[in-house]
Amino acid sequence: MSSVIGDNLIQLLTEQSNLYQSQNAAKWKVSPEALKWSNITPEEMRKYLGLIILMEQARKENIRDYWSTDPTISTSIFPRTKSRNLFESIWQGWHFSDNRQQTQVSERLFKIWPVYEYFVQKLRSEYSPKQELSLDEAMIPWRGHLKFKTYNPGKIT
Repeated sequence: MSSVIGDNLIQLLTEQSNLYQSQNAAKWKVSPEALKWSNITPEEMRKYLGLIILMEQARKENIRDYWSTDPTISTSIFPRTKSRNLFESIWQGWHFSDNRQQTQVSERLFKIWPVYEYFVQKLRSEYSPKQELSLDEAMIPWRGHLKFKTYNPGKIT
């Protein structure tokens, strides 16, 4: 994970999440737990991303179930790593770009563009295939409404 998710990405996510939280704190309903929120650190962001990856391995019905004390569904690494309230605060404020820079003519992917650019650059420098590879879009079913993706019912797959 560390070769792809580097310090630059962690720093970007931390800065943008802190910025987004400070810009929108007045808009959100404030609970007693949210009052304790302060700017997150890169280390907290690393733990947050690690927990998100672990959530895929230990699937639960609800996000709050990961911090459950019920012995039948408890997963001890979650409460040991980060409090549920802090995790939910970061979840609410997790952001990838500064909304103030968005204009009417911004790219469709503006909100995720810095992360997209990071991964394109990182994968170009880290990954070099040993042979020519091909991906057939027909293997990925799609019926959504994005302008850069289309559904082709004539494909056999």
